Amino acid sequence: MEEWNQARASNRRIEDMQRIAMDALEFADDEGPAFERYAQKNRLTLNEVVYFLNAYEAGGLAGLQAIRNPDIIPADVAQNAVRVIKKMLNTDIGARVPLRITDEGTAIGVHEIQQRGNGDQYLFPTCQFRLSIEENIWHLYWMRKFDAWWPYSAPTTGHKYSLRARIQQVLDDEHGCFWG
Repeated sequence: MEEWNQARASNRRIEDMQRIAMDALEFADDEGPAFERYAQKNRLTLNEVVYFLNAYEAGGLAGLQAIRNPDIIPADVAQNAVRVIKKMLNTDIGARVPLRITDEGTAIGVHEIQQRGNGDQYLFPTCQFRLSIEENIWHLYWMRKFDAWWPYSAPTTGHKYSLRARIQQVLDDEHGCFWG
């Protein structure tokens, strides 16, 4: 079975995603062997099991819906989010890291502007913010090495689903997912 297929993972039924996440919660402390046995038994990749578990832990059912069918962020909310993200990142990072913030419709993207050896510039994906409108939950994603936007766990304290809390996680980069 192939290692990762974003379309297959994102297009599973919400009920299936939730069942997989709930099953995985039962053996999350065991991790490796139990995850592998479960994935093999259910014809899933190990990454699919972890993907659904991470999304569920990061935002419950809304976290799974954000990967399956992300809400379109209203234009005024997106404009305000872009402004807040720019302000917080520029205050902390300043001119050290050139960034581009993009409104992608269902997400707000943060990209580092990097330069190739020949001088050409390109956008390197840093993180992505998605909003579950009904619940007013901001979800944070980081780019895995196999080109998948992966759910990032919510903070354990404070207004953990607010945009500012999620931006602060990017700035803190506790696990080295955003700035290396």
